[in-house]
Amino acid sequence: MNKPVRISDNEKWEAVICSKKSYDGLFFYGVKTTGIFCRPSCSARTPDRGNVVFFDNDINAIAAGFRPCKKCRPDKAVFEPDLELVKKAKDIFDANYTGSIKIGHIAKQLGVSFNHLTKLFKKQFGPTPTSYITGLRVNKAAELLGQADMSILEIAYMAGFKSLSNFYRCFKEQTGYTPKEFRKNGGDL
Repeated sequence: MNKPVRISDNEKWEAVICSKKSYDGLFFYGVKTTGIFCRPSCSARTPDRGNVVFFDNDINAIAAGFRPCKKCRPDKAVFEPDLELVKKAKDIFDANYTGSIKIGHIAKQLGVSFNHLTKLFKKQFGPTPTSYITGLRVNKAAELLGQADMSILEIAYMAGFKSLSNFYRCFKEQTGYTPKEFRKNGGDL
């Protein structure tokens, strides 16, 4: 039977101040002044040593009245902050694609740069955020063209496009048809 690894408090403290990921899961630390507990690799500001208490597991930390850190999520078995970030961005895009979306503002709200969000989003989902939003808009327009008795201009604006020329260009690039041809063919992709 394997004995638990014994780590001295000094070694634990060293792991905390150096944010050593290799110690994650071996122990957790709580900050008395905030009532929060973290993984050793947490990127939050390093607390004063006198305010830190160590725990062998997250259950002990919770039992002692500490709550999980929202940055490092010690309550989750696997925490992938990049994945959570792009999922949040995708949820925002999905809910707001028909409106005016400023990806730079969303990136700022999420605490990253435009370029970083674009890189992570593309890595996770394939298209860039701009291409993804355009795809959502084209799909919405295709749906409306197939069933609604509205003008192409109305559909373009309802789908989130700000200009008719941009709508035609994006629609043709993604479907191979102009909106008029698409409607004439019965709205089938």
